[in-house]
Amino acid sequence: MNASISATAKELQAYLAGSTPSLTKAQLSQIISFSRITLIVGLVFLHYEKFPNSRITPFRGMDTEAFQAATFVNSFILFFFFAVVPLLSMISGWLFFSFLNNARSELTSRMTRRFKSLYLPLALWNLLYLAILWSVYQLNSVSPILQDINIDFNKAGLLEYFNAVFAVTDRPIGFQFWFVRDLFMTVLVSPLLFLMLTRVPLVGAVILGAGWLVGFDFWIFFRSDVVFFFYIGGLLRMHKAPLEISGRMTICLLLAYVALVALRTAAPYAIEDPQHGLTDVFTRGMRLVGVLACWGIFQKVALTEFGAWVARFGGFAFFLHAAHFPLLAAVKLLLWHLVPVENQVWMLVHYAISVLITVAVGVGIGMALARLAPGQFAFLNGGRLAAT
Repeated sequence: MNASISATAKELQAYLAGSTPSLTKAQLSQIISFSRITLIVGLVFLHYEKFPNSRITPFRGMDTEAFQAATFVNSFILFFFFAVVPLLSMISGWLFFSFLNNARSELTSRMTRRFKSLYLPLALWNLLYLAILWSVYQLNSVSPILQDINIDFNKAGLLEYFNAVFAVTDRPIGFQFWFVRDLFMTVLVSPLLFLMLTRVPLVGAVILGAGWLVGFDFWIFFRSDVVFFFYIGGLLRMHKAPLEISGRMTICLLLAYVALVALRTAAPYAIEDPQHGLTDVFTRGMRLVGVLACWGIFQKVALTEFGAWVARFGGFAFFLHAAHFPLLAAVKLLLWHLVPVENQVWMLVHYAISVLITVAVGVGIGMALARLAPGQFAFLNGGRLAAT
């Protein structure tokens, strides 16, 4: 079966890559660094969520009755960057399953390292956010920034405070860390994933993929896209599938993804409740095209002079992911007071500037810490050093 999978992977890769030359290790490393920071910036755009004067969430789609152009752009970008978590998970799985021998010791070692690089920073960052936001609550219990966090200080009990920091049975106070938590849970079940990858690779892919498409969390995850795409990354690595995508195929994939995202963004025109049922399955499924399209784009851009410059910031990706919220919420609230007119042009200006300032401040603080207190920065950055 493994030989059959390898043959199928090679046939699919030949179709995707065409005559594209194989990537070197140095090129692949640069592409991964470029991908990480670019995807996290995309995540910041996604986490902007709705405009302060908008009545509906962009996760539903555009507003068909008010601010149609602005809400279309907002929702389109959000759905476009739905490919972030799958692609980051796939890269993580590809890097994790880089071994074939000494599986027990390798898995144990990698699980230990991921505890230090994922779960410990998760707890530390959330403890910091809990202290900050609890202080905000004490000063102003109706502060708007408290509306966007995963704890209600008015009625929170011991379990809510525990989960706010450790994210065991519910999402943490820094909601972006749901991804880090699920990635760590995926690492904890990696021995089972390894067995599936080596014994029943296609069965594993079908089970995890079906669960992901219908929104089943397998009882232990917040979302199953992390474990599914992590598994797919491992499948590609263990079967030594080439990763190149041709320029022509990248354009085709990008056009297809843009069309799918636009269709989903405009869904409220035709569907009363576009966040459930088959539309929800469609929203998940289109990410498969998005992952391929984004990976193809990154391969082309990352190897340019501009791409090499962006890739230098790849070491700050985890820090930006950790620091961008509630920073983004604060920037968003402060800048909204400076908007002269609540029209669609100024809404989009506010959107872009809020994200750019958040990214600049987040990376800037990270660079300053890396230069002035490298040890502390490395711990906050999950043990990852970054060039300054």
